Amino acid sequence: MNAYELQLLRILQELSQARIRLGCGQVAGTVEMWSSESEHELQRRIADRERKALRLLNSLDASQRSDVLLSRALFLQLLLESAPTRLQGWSDQDALDRMPPSRLFEWVSHDHEQLELAQLESQMTPGEAARYVSALHAD
Repeated sequence: MNAYELQLLRILQELSQARIRLGCGQVAGTVEMWSSESEHELQRRIADRERKALRLLNSLDASQRSDVLLSRALFLQLLLESAPTRLQGWSDQDALDRMPPSRLFEWVSHDHEQLELAQLESQMTPGEAARYVSALHAD
């Protein structure tokens, strides 16, 4: 991977984390509890990261974009595979006011990871999907 591809992957992760912190704050009722940034600042950060990601994505050729898409999807798949451990003992029946902040973060993260992966998978060309499936079964 070249520097632009790695930078794009980093920005995509920063974007994901900002969205998760915003989601935690929205679920818990206060964004400031989850971040040193206000809801407005997090929304601004999200918009900034989206612009940067789009700019970098547009600077890559089709092969490089495909590599980034595949790398991000595989990373999200790894995160989702760790979900049983991360969410162990959690039930969606648990009251939010008694849920430890770390558990809420993992729960929101898991939902976000599932959504982002589904979006990436739906954008894959047949060739990208074949590479993705092959990489998943390479272990």
